[in-house]
Amino acid sequence: MGTSPFKANYGYKPTISLIPQQATKISKTAKERAETLINLYKNLYKTAKLIQEHIRKYYNLKKSKGLDLKEGDKV
Repeated sequence: MGTSPFKANYGYKPTISLIPQQATKISKTAKERAETLINLYKNLYKTAKLIQEHIRKYYNLKKSKGLDLKEGDKV
């Protein structure tokens, strides 16, 4: 359907390959940063979906439905 802003700008989809369960040998700070990035990505994704829904609703309201002509009107 549509593409993400990241893919539109950079040409590829970002992937998060590090989840906190995989980060066993990494320092506590690295785990916290990974969790923060994951949460930021999830929030960004939800916000982008919400914005898309609002834009879709706005567009559908503003879309022209054609002329209001009735039988017998002069054209």
